[in-house]
Amino acid sequence: MRVTMICNTDGAMYVFRGPIIRHLLAEGHMVESITCDGPFVPLLTEMGVKVRTIAFSRHSVSPFRNIGLFYDLYREIRRSRPDIVHNFTHKPAIFGALAARLAGIRNSFVTITGLGSLFVNDDWRSLVLRQMLLLQYRCVLPFVRKVFFQNPDDLAYFVSRGILARDAAVPTLGSGIDLTEYPRPTAAETREARAQLAQEIGEVADDAMVILFPARGVPEKGFSEFYAAARYLSQHSPGKYIFLHAGLIDSESLGHLSAKSVAELAESCGVHYLGFKSNLRRYMLAADVAVLPSYREGVPRSLIEALALGKTIVASDVPGCREVVR
Repeated sequence: MRVTMICNTDGAMYVFRGPIIRHLLAEGHMVESITCDGPFVPLLTEMGVKVRTIAFSRHSVSPFRNIGLFYDLYREIRRSRPDIVHNFTHKPAIFGALAARLAGIRNSFVTITGLGSLFVNDDWRSLVLRQMLLLQYRCVLPFVRKVFFQNPDDLAYFVSRGILARDAAVPTLGSGIDLTEYPRPTAAETREARAQLAQEIGEVADDAMVILFPARGVPEKGFSEFYAAARYLSQHSPGKYIFLHAGLIDSESLGHLSAKSVAELAESCGVHYLGFKSNLRRYMLAADVAVLPSYREGVPRSLIEALALGKTIVASDVPGCREVVR
């Protein structure tokens, strides 16, 4: 069987869809991915995936770019003629599902991995784009076999608004992780991880609580809330806490912050900004607590990883996060 998986970023394809891909390959199926070009493409290729790269623009609402995206998806699907097309995230879900329909693919599926910032912000632009997105879903989703939701709140939102029939919606428990890759660390492994952290950021006292914020630097992930809390605790309890932030900064959504401004903000708040880390596990091992003050999630993998490693988690009581805590 030939399976085509479509996702707008190569990192999400490799990290979040990797276990599914490996299972399909192990069962003897052929897996193709359509995603953007990036550093994870060679890793996907090494797994045995046939990768086709096209230009995805996650935030663009330009009709010309979206028409171009639809044409690229249609061309690739038409060329490969897969037995199954599985689309992840908003743009692939809409344009990929429509392209699969027009290409004559009968087994097309969509996974809603979370609703994103459009369903968090209530400014006029977000409200307009939200309604446009829901209208597109209303038009496209009847053409797919099933729609998978990673949390019950998103499923209820779609069904209650008549966007999708209940029997076409399938609740899942999120992407999950392979627990064999996240065994509980020994005390020696934790000490080693903290020693490595000390080499990177400076002294890490044995009695200091290490608090990790493993998320992109965007408002809807709780970026401002984390940095404000870190500033408060650093000022009122100096030396008691060590704050780490691992994740890319989305400078556009934060008012076009420069790298220098990010560094200055982190220093003023007592936060060690680590940037993007492909190996987040070593920082999880060094941490005592993982925090995610997010406004809305699908199901956050970072919190699942932290729990698997026996770490305490602190999260917002919002869709996606509450499922992990429960």
